[in-house]
Amino acid sequence: MKMKNFIQYIEYLLLRFFLALIRCFPLQFLYFLSNLTYFILFEVIRYRRKITQHNLRICFPTKDEHWIEATAHKFYHHLSDILLESLKGFSLSREELLKRFKLSNPDIFYEIEKKYSKIIIASAHYGNWEWGALLIPSLLKYQTYGIYKPLSNKYIDRYLKKHRALWGMHLVSVTQTGFMFRNSNERQAFFFLSDQYPGNRKKALQFEFMGLPTLWLGGLEKYARHFQLPVYYFGIRRVSRGKYEVFAEPIAENPRQLDKGEIINKYVSILEKEVEQCPSNWLWSHRRWKNLVEKTNSFQSTGGHS
Repeated sequence: MKMKNFIQYIEYLLLRFFLALIRCFPLQFLYFLSNLTYFILFEVIRYRRKITQHNLRICFPTKDEHWIEATAHKFYHHLSDILLESLKGFSLSREELLKRFKLSNPDIFYEIEKKYSKIIIASAHYGNWEWGALLIPSLLKYQTYGIYKPLSNKYIDRYLKKHRALWGMHLVSVTQTGFMFRNSNERQAFFFLSDQYPGNRKKALQFEFMGLPTLWLGGLEKYARHFQLPVYYFGIRRVSRGKYEVFAEPIAENPRQLDKGEIINKYVSILEKEVEQCPSNWLWSHRRWKNLVEKTNSFQSTGGHS
């Protein structure tokens, strides 16, 4: 146990050293490093390359191999940018970050604040979700909570929570969400990234996504219905390197009036449109359909998007 703690602490010190180094460089120089990072991820260590290509093939079965390869290349370039932008986020000021975002529908943010004392924000691993998590407390006047799975390295996890809190985003473990929802009277916004593969398949909901039967985390809908909290989709579209457009779209203003599963289904529908619009900006390296691997051949012949 002592050796494990020692190794984790060394990892933490290395992260702090690397972040201090990143602080010294402007973003434009980091984008030069991003090109190198892309080469390492895609060509050298081939980080989840087969998973990415497989996911693209089953979601876009009518596309040829040239399109699959080109989209995979674009995705790894995007992933490399996101990685370095996220690290740079530890040293960016609030003003610097805000300059890199444009609100496509600012009126809806004012409307949300005026109408609701508590809301749920549903987002996804699309665009730069890390910068998005930092941005939300600056856009909405709520005590903001991000639901997350704690990291195995306790030192890095503690540092991450402290840094997010400085921006107004308080990270709460998935094991403590129920307590958090029940024990506060303050104005609150709860931030969910709900497009990950669910850890508990028995509690998951299944809806078609990109032509494939896909399992979804149910916590977003569970809490919205139980506490009658409105749900809004928070989207981040990439405009150019380091520049993003933010939009909000209502999913459920009266959750209990909707049929079971309808909230998640609406979320899935919005996300699907975003992925179709710019496929390379979604996190394709995630093992999103690992429960369906054995059925890949049938999916290729019957499902997917063109």
